[in-house]
Amino acid sequence: MGEFELIDKLKHVLPKPSHRILVGIGDDTAVTLPPKERLLWTVDCLVENIHFDFSYATAEEVGWKALAVNVSDILAMGGKPLFALISLVIPERITEKKLLSIYRGIRECAKWAQVDVIGGNVSRSIDDFVIDITLIGESLKPLLRSGAGEGECVAITGSTGPSAAGFQALKRWGKRARKKYPLCVEHHLKPMPRLEFAQLLASKGVTSLIDISDGLSSELTHLAKESKVGIEIEEKLLPIESEVNAIAAVLNLNPIDWVLHGGEEYELLMTFPFSKFSILSSLALERGVPLTMIGHTVASPKQVRIRSRSGNLKVLKPKGWTHF
Repeated sequence: MGEFELIDKLKHVLPKPSHRILVGIGDDTAVTLPPKERLLWTVDCLVENIHFDFSYATAEEVGWKALAVNVSDILAMGGKPLFALISLVIPERITEKKLLSIYRGIRECAKWAQVDVIGGNVSRSIDDFVIDITLIGESLKPLLRSGAGEGECVAITGSTGPSAAGFQALKRWGKRARKKYPLCVEHHLKPMPRLEFAQLLASKGVTSLIDISDGLSSELTHLAKESKVGIEIEEKLLPIESEVNAIAAVLNLNPIDWVLHGGEEYELLMTFPFSKFSILSSLALERGVPLTMIGHTVASPKQVRIRSRSGNLKVLKPKGWTHF
C-alpha cells in the first residue's frame, strides 16, 4: 500500500468536514475560515510502549486517546477545540487494518468534540508507532495558570488516581483488568475530558485553570508558581474512587500516591473566589460533573502544602508524570 493510497483510505474514515473547512485533506495545506475568537494551539503525541501498549489497548482506544489528550489541553484554557492535524510514524508491522481502526477511534472522538481533522502526515518508522496531533482551538477569554489570587478556593472535577490505578491493573492482569476494574481501566484507556463544562468556566468567575495530565501534585505546583501564590490542600477532602482503593489493596500500595502523583488524568484543577462556589457547584450539578473543593490559596509561603488526616501540614513535592 502506497502513501497516498493510505492517506485516501484514512481520509474516508473521518467525518465529513464542517462548514468551517474550505479545503480539507488532499491539498498541500488545509484552508479554513478564521475563528472569531483568540486562537489556542497545542501539540501532543502518543508513543507506543511509553503511552500505550497494543497488548491491552485496542486500536480504537489509542486513536480516541491521542485526540482526547489534545482536546483536554484546549479545554484547560476554557477553550473550544476546532481543527486537528495528525501525523503518523508507522513501522512496517502495523497493518492497514489497525491504522483504519485507530482512525475510527479518532473519528469518534472528533465527532464527540466537534473537531475537524484537516490534514497531517504519514512516515515510516524503524521501531515503535507514534501518533502526533496538533490541535487548534479558540477562546474569547483564555483561562491561564497565572490568574489565581490570594484567598481563593481550589477545586477539581471528578477524581484523580483512577488512570494510574487502571494502568497498574492492566500491567498486572492485562485485558482481564477490564472486567475486574472497569472504571479505572476506562479512565486510562478512554479519557473523557470535561468538554461542555470547561467552556463555561471563564464566564462563571474561574480565575485559573489547568488539566491534571501530569498528576495533581505537579499541576498544583505549576499553578502556584505561575500565579505566585501558595496553596494548601486537605488530604481528607481528596475524592478517591473505591476501585482505586481496591487495586491498591491488592497490590499492597498506598492509593494516595496515585491520587497525588498519578499522571494521565484529564480532570480540571481550578481556582475561584469563594463567593463563586455556589454558582459553580450548581453549574457542575446541572452538567453531571463532580466538583470538589480540596483547599485554598494563601499569600505565603509560595509553595504547595498538604494537611494530612492527622492534621500535620507539610510541603507537597511534585512527583507527577515526566518524560525525562
